[in-house]
Amino acid sequence: MSHPAFRLRRQALAASAAVLLLGGCARQPDGTGFTLPSFLSSRPAGAVPPAQSVDGLRVAAVARPGDALAQARYADAAERAGQFAEAATALARVITLDGATPERTARLGGLHLRARNLPAAESAYLDSRNLSPRYATAHAGLALTYELGADRARAQEAWRQAVAMAPNDWTIRGNQALSLVLAGRAAEAERSLSAAERQTNVPQRARHNLALVLQVRGQHERTVRLLRMEMGPAEAEGLAQEFAIFAEWLRTAEPARKSGSRGAGRAVVRSAPAAR
Repeated sequence: MSHPAFRLRRQALAASAAVLLLGGCARQPDGTGFTLPSFLSSRPAGAVPPAQSVDGLRVAAVARPGDALAQARYADAAERAGQFAEAATALARVITLDGATPERTARLGGLHLRARNLPAAESAYLDSRNLSPRYATAHAGLALTYELGADRARAQEAWRQAVAMAPNDWTIRGNQALSLVLAGRAAEAERSLSAAERQTNVPQRARHNLALVLQVRGQHERTVRLLRMEMGPAEAEGLAQEFAIFAEWLRTAEPARKSGSRGAGRAVVRSAPAAR
C-alpha cells in the first residue's frame, strides 16, 4: 500500500517532470509539481470565503478604487477563493496606492503564476529581487517561473542564488535538488542535500527528498536506511519502492529530456507561488 503522505507527492513529482520535460502530460494535483512551501505559498490562511463575501468585497473594491485597504481585503478573499487573476489585479492596485515591498511584489508573482501568467510572474519576481537583491523568496519564485517556462538554464541559476541567500532553507534546497534530478544531474542533487543524512535537526521532507535522489542514483539500500530514520522497516521499504517507480519513469523520460528544446510543450499551471 502506498505511503499516504507520498501518494500526492509522487503525483506531484510526476507532474513536475511532465511540465519540465513533456509539456504537461500528467496528473497535476497542485499544478506545479514542486513543493509550494510557506515562503512561496501566497494563499492567506483561513477558510475559503463564501461567494457572496467575495462578491461584496469586489463591489467595495470597485466602488473605492483609491482605498488600499478595500483592495487588500478583496485580494485576500479572491486568493482564498482561488480567483488568482482577480487577486493579482487587486494586489497590483494595493502596490500602486500603498507602495511596493519585496514581500508584496513576490506575492504578486505567486498570484500571477497561479493564474497561468508566466510573463507577469517573472516581472513581479524581478521587481521583488530588485527591491531586495538578497531576498531568497524572489530568487526561488523566479526559479519556479523559469522551470514552468522550460528555461532550465535560468531556472538553475535562480535556484543557485536562492540557496545562496537561504542556505538553511530545506524547502528551497529540496526544490533545487528536484530540478537538478529532472535535468539529469542527480549527483549534484545528492551533494546539495547530503547534510540531511548527517544532521538530526532537519525536517522529514529533507530526508525524503534526499532518499528520492539516492533512489534515482540506484542506491536502494542507502535509501531505505535513510528512510528508517523516520519510519518503520516495512513503511521505509514501501516508500523506497514508490521512489523507485519515479526513478524508472525518469529513466524512460531521459530521451525526451535530451532531445527536447527550450520551451517545447506548454506547462499547465493550476496553482503557484508568492511570498513570506
